[in-house]
Amino acid sequence: EAPRVPAHRSPPPLPSRLGGPCEGEMVAASIPETMRAFVVEDGTATLRSDYPVPRPGADEALVRVLRAGICNTDLELLKGYKGGFRGVLGHEFIGEVVSAASRPALVGRRVCGELNVSCSSCHNCGRGGTIARNHCLKRTVLGILNHDGTYADYLTLPVANLHAVPDGVPTEAAAFVEPLAAAYRIVEQGLVRSEHRVCVLGDGKLGLLIAEVLSRQGLASKVTLFGRHASKAALLGDAVVFHESPREATALPDELRGAFDVVVDATGTVEGLKMAATLTMAMGTIVLKSTCASQATIDTSAFVVQELNIVGSRCGPFPEAMKLLEDGSLDVSKYISAVFPLERVAEALEMARSRGCLKVQLAIAPSELSAATGEPPAK
Repeated sequence: EAPRVPAHRSPPPLPSRLGGPCEGEMVAASIPETMRAFVVEDGTATLRSDYPVPRPGADEALVRVLRAGICNTDLELLKGYKGGFRGVLGHEFIGEVVSAASRPALVGRRVCGELNVSCSSCHNCGRGGTIARNHCLKRTVLGILNHDGTYADYLTLPVANLHAVPDGVPTEAAAFVEPLAAAYRIVEQGLVRSEHRVCVLGDGKLGLLIAEVLSRQGLASKVTLFGRHASKAALLGDAVVFHESPREATALPDELRGAFDVVVDATGTVEGLKMAATLTMAMGTIVLKSTCASQATIDTSAFVVQELNIVGSRCGPFPEAMKLLEDGSLDVSKYISAVFPLERVAEALEMARSRGCLKVQLAIAPSELSAATGEPPAK
């Protein structure tokens, strides 16, 4: 059932930037009390106009959201992934900092933000590096776990999570930084070497971005992409070799069975995992890159007999993703299927669920809707 969207009011104005004893701080009275937000409570998703604007802590920033991307994880959360989600949905975004007491230089800058908010005190945080970034034992996660997300006029994040967006990167492209970083995580994990034959299963939003990233790693042979839509593979040009995915792993051609050193499963399905096991050579690696709310039983004998490595892969490095966008070598605008205003979030989610759809974005700020439609913002 599609989330219901009640009547709404116009978005609150952007709080004015004020000087004073600490440039970048906001006078409390200038910050709106309420905002628009797409909120999930007790299994019901509602667009509210009276949701409290979050108040940033001492080391946090208040960010006005410009655009938000709809991710498959958002759709899975609405179906019950992680036992049911409560709060404001969404974790892909670009916004503008309106308050940052500990880093006033960020005020007015466009930023993207890493979604894992660490405690800085648990065992994993104490080890530093990637394990602290991705696996804090007490973490909250933007729009996923105990931290309100991006389908709203404002959000808060620690300033340590924020990355300034270079002026040359368009706003609609910068909204891809988080999923592009997730794709780059496979490289960061050191799972792919130049001599490897690599296959990506799934030609959805994430699968295509993974293929884009891996095809830029100097591999001796082209990345193989399995999917259901040749038109999607065409967006990568001649960077990949495309094969139409069969309905079952048993239908794979003999010459492709056990042919790949690394197979990335971006299907989020049990059948995809079975297919990955069939495609991966003995002692090869299967990378699991999708989350799925459904439960299933699978025969693990092939993984044991073939001595396959199964590796989870989650959040990745924002700086590397930003470089890809900044140098102009990757045009992600071709992956945008539609842009909706926040008021039409139910339609946006419905479209994002539809077969063959790629990235759907929400134009949260009126200026972004104007940019998407070519029409001036409503007054």
